[in-house]
Amino acid sequence: MHSHLQSVAEAVGLTMKPRDVIINSRRALGAAEFAREHQLFDDMHHALFKAHWEGWGRLEDVSDLVRIGTGVGLDAVELRDAIETNRYDVVIDENRRMASSAGIDAIPAHIFGRRYLVLGAQPYDVFRQVLEKMVTAG
Repeated sequence: MHSHLQSVAEAVGLTMKPRDVIINSRRALGAAEFAREHQLFDDMHHALFKAHWEGWGRLEDVSDLVRIGTGVGLDAVELRDAIETNRYDVVIDENRRMASSAGIDAIPAHIFGRRYLVLGAQPYDVFRQVLEKMVTAG
């Protein structure tokens, strides 16, 4: 699986360093929700992935999350408080329930046109085939 992910990453110009632990991403999800409220979700999402896959950020560590968040323009004190008080637990739990009810049990997961679900890291051709199917199905 790792070689497949590595080849997919290399094909699109991403750096992926292997991680020696499986992380609990709950705090990172909370940090992303905080960013969403401040209209910085896309920037935070990208920064979190970059920090994780390039190996310089620990997404389970509050200080690293605050450092990543301030790098995209979030307030450090407010972000730390949101993470440490688990402000977004209800939102995270609801998102997980919705994903599970839609059959999502892997990440990444992509839903196209509310009809097609692609789970896990996939080669470009898989996404192209789904888009072609959407076009022909009308």
